Amino acid sequence: MRKFLILGFIAVSALTAGAQGKGVWLDTTHNFGAFDENMGTVYCDFKLVNTGNEPLAIIAARANCGCTRPEYSTEPVAPGDTAVIRVGFDPKGRPGRFVKHINVDIDSDPLRSSLTIQGTVIGASNTLKTRFPHSLGSMKLRSLTIPYGNIDKGHTSGQYVEGYNASADTIYPVVKDAPGYINVLVQPAAVPPGEQFIVSTILHSDRCKDWGIVTDSFKLYPSVDAKEAMTVETVAILNEDFSKLTPEQRRNAPLLDTDVTAIDLERISHADAPLHRSFTIENLGKSPLIIRGITCPDKAVSVKLKNYKIKPGKKEKVEVTVTPSMIGDTELLNARINIVANDPSHPSTMVRVVGEVIK
Repeated sequence: MRKFLILGFIAVSALTAGAQGKGVWLDTTHNFGAFDENMGTVYCDFKLVNTGNEPLAIIAARANCGCTRPEYSTEPVAPGDTAVIRVGFDPKGRPGRFVKHINVDIDSDPLRSSLTIQGTVIGASNTLKTRFPHSLGSMKLRSLTIPYGNIDKGHTSGQYVEGYNASADTIYPVVKDAPGYINVLVQPAAVPPGEQFIVSTILHSDRCKDWGIVTDSFKLYPSVDAKEAMTVETVAILNEDFSKLTPEQRRNAPLLDTDVTAIDLERISHADAPLHRSFTIENLGKSPLIIRGITCPDKAVSVKLKNYKIKPGKKEKVEVTVTPSMIGDTELLNARINIVANDPSHPSTMVRVVGEVIK
């Protein structure tokens, strides 16, 4: 009798273990294709068929982004019936290609599934003006300037600018006239309609002969045969690398000092003749001071230094010429003369040129 009871328990257990719901998705991916942002929220349905022999239920469905919202019922799904999860995607303020995932949990096999929606949003004009304010036809850029900041000679710096294709056709952006010390690459090379691209750059400071504030530019064309281009400016500050100096070398290093920190022209007029001023650079250190560069980005101010190597305890005069007619439409001249030297304590020194511009 005991033997029959054990065999019966095993048989019932086997039947119970085999009785469960089983969910099968008809599709786990939906591609909306390309559509206009102005269409508003778009929807698709994912269907789950219960191929098991017991009811199943959807416990939860969560998206990886607030722009994606799944809707579903938690009611039991009988064997042979179908459950539907409706997924909505809000494209507002999201131009470009998108891929979103929704994790779905059910109380049967499989316990968790992943659904995917994807597509490309053709941005509305207002959105594109905000995110990509610079344009040449259908090719748009987020910025026309790439700032690298401070870079020690011998080092590299990578920066990028984002772009967007607002046309209905694929574009193939091309870079021309890049300086030899900056490598530029457009990714992807072929940009489908409504999708974004990256103009990535790497600045190699050891290839550049200049020091201090270094400005340059390159041209970005929407295609290889295009006649017009967008000009992207690059700005970097190239300094000497003092990281390997020993404490003794630092104690015996040159020390730069200027007799002024600003040249005040007081009141000036665009009609005035060129103004000539000067200041001195003195080496208070124990080894020769080498001026790597002395520049002013303001076109109205020019500087001239005769000797770029200053012995310990010696001074050199810097001639400054201000051409008022070249001052822009401003009420205040605030130019900056930047001096780059081999002084580890003051690798970059600034002398300002200021004045009130009267009409």
